[in-house]
Amino acid sequence: MFKTYEEALNYIHSLPRMHKRNDLTDIKHALKILGDPEDSYPTVHITGTNGKGSTVNYLANLLEATDKRVGMFTSPFVIKFNERIQINYQMISDEEILELTNYIIEKTKGIHLIEFEFVTVMGFLYFKDKVDIAIIEVGIGATHDKTNVITPILSIITSIGMDHEQIIGPTIEDIAKEKSGIIKSEIPVICGRLPESVRSIISAKAANELSPLFEFGHDFKIIDFHQKEMKNQFTYDEKLVTIQDIQVFGFEETDAENAALAIKGFIEIARQLKTQWSSRFIVQNIDRHVLLGREQIIQKKPLVLMDGAHNLDAIRNLINSLTTNWPKKDIIVLYTGMKDKDRADILTFLSKNTHHVFVSNLSYSRSAKKVDYDLTTYGNVQFIDNYDSEIDQLISKLNDEQIFLITGSFYLISELESKFNS
Repeated sequence: MFKTYEEALNYIHSLPRMHKRNDLTDIKHALKILGDPEDSYPTVHITGTNGKGSTVNYLANLLEATDKRVGMFTSPFVIKFNERIQINYQMISDEEILELTNYIIEKTKGIHLIEFEFVTVMGFLYFKDKVDIAIIEVGIGATHDKTNVITPILSIITSIGMDHEQIIGPTIEDIAKEKSGIIKSEIPVICGRLPESVRSIISAKAANELSPLFEFGHDFKIIDFHQKEMKNQFTYDEKLVTIQDIQVFGFEETDAENAALAIKGFIEIARQLKTQWSSRFIVQNIDRHVLLGREQIIQKKPLVLMDGAHNLDAIRNLINSLTTNWPKKDIIVLYTGMKDKDRADILTFLSKNTHHVFVSNLSYSRSAKKVDYDLTTYGNVQFIDNYDSEIDQLISKLNDEQIFLITGSFYLISELESKFNS
C-alpha cells in the first residue's frame, strides 16, 4: 500500500502505455469488479482531433451554471496531474488520488491495466455518488479508446483530421471510422465541421445506429462572426433557436465553432433532462472559465502567447488566425514536437508562414531531439539546445511589430507555465 501521493503517482506513471492487444477486455473486467461506477450517472462522450478540451470547457460552464455537479475527465494536464479529474473545476485532491490508487490496486489484482486504463477507472470511480453528469474526453480515437465503455446520453465529435496516424490511421478515412465508434445506438451525436471525404462515414454510422445526427454548418451554425480585442463574437443559429451577442475568449474562429458545439450539446442535454434555459443564460455562462495553454496570453506588449497546438491542423488554424488578426506583425515561434508527430510537415508550414522558428527539445523520452530533425532545407529555422536558458533573452529582444508564439506540445506549455507564473 502506498503511503504518499507521490508514490501513487509514480506507480501510475510506471504502468505500460500500450496493450499488446487493442481491446477493452481488461478495463471492462476492472470496472465490473468495482461495480461499474461509470453506469451510475449520465455521461457525455467527446472525441475529435482538435477542440475536445475547449468543447468540454464550454459545455461544463453551461451545465455547472444550472447548479449541476459536473465531472470532467480530460487530458492532458498542464500543471498538475489532478487536473485530469475535476468536479465543477475543483481538482481531485492528492489524498483522494492516493486512496483510490490503493483501492483500485487491491480490488483489481491480476488485471494488468495500462496507465490510461488505470486513470480512466479512477475517474469513473471518483465521480460515483458525487456528480449529476460527467463529461468524458477520449484519449485517442473512440472505438478502441479505454473510455469507450460508457453509454452516454450524448456523443460529440469535434473534428476529424490527421493525428495519431500510427495508432488509428494511416488514412483520414481510417481515423474517421475509429472516431465514429463513439456513436451509440439511438444516442444523439453532434459533430463539428467535417472534411467532405469523411462526412459519409459519420452519417452512415449514425444512420446504422439510428442515432440522431446534428452537424455543424448543416443543422446549426454561427453567423455574424467577428473578432475584437481577443474576443470571438458571434450569433448561434439553428432552425428554432437564435442566440445573439455570444462572446468567448480567443482569436481563432474554431473557438466559436467549439462553443457552438457545446451550445448545441447543452440544448440537447437540457431537452433530455428537462432543464430550463434562456439565450441570456447561454451568453452569460458560456465563458465562465478559460483553459490554460490555449491561446494563453503571457505578455501583451509585445504579444507573447502559449498554445498547445500539436498537430498540423491545429498549427495551421493557429498561425492563420494570428496572421488574419495581426497581418502586419512578424511571428516568431518556439516549437517542440513529439517523435510521433508530423514534424516535417509542421516545420514546412511554419517556415513558410512565420518570420523565424526556434526548434528545441524536452526532457521526455517521446520528445524529438536534435538528431530527429533535418533543418538544412529551411532558411529561417534553427535549433536551440536549451530553450529554458534562452527564452527570456528571445522575449526581451521582441519589438511591437512582432509576436512570439510558444507551441507544439502541452509538455512544453506545462514546463513553462510555472516559469511564467513565478
